[in-house]
Amino acid sequence: MIKYWLQCKWYRIKERVPVKIAWLLPRSIVYFAAIRVAAAATTGKWSNQIVPELTAMDALQRWDLSGH
Repeated sequence: MIKYWLQCKWYRIKERVPVKIAWLLPRSIVYFAAIRVAAAATTGKWSNQIVPELTAMDALQRWDLSGH
């Protein structure tokens, strides 16, 4: 039972650390990163994408597929 509790605690910590770091980043860096992801998701083979119709999940998937 203690082992299970420690595993749960460890996974919770692993989830919270990146979120905490993201909230501590300066707004200008987060803004720049968002612009880079949106630009990468609407160029190249996706150049016909209408930007207002692009979802965040699609943009992140395209960023991952493009190898950035």
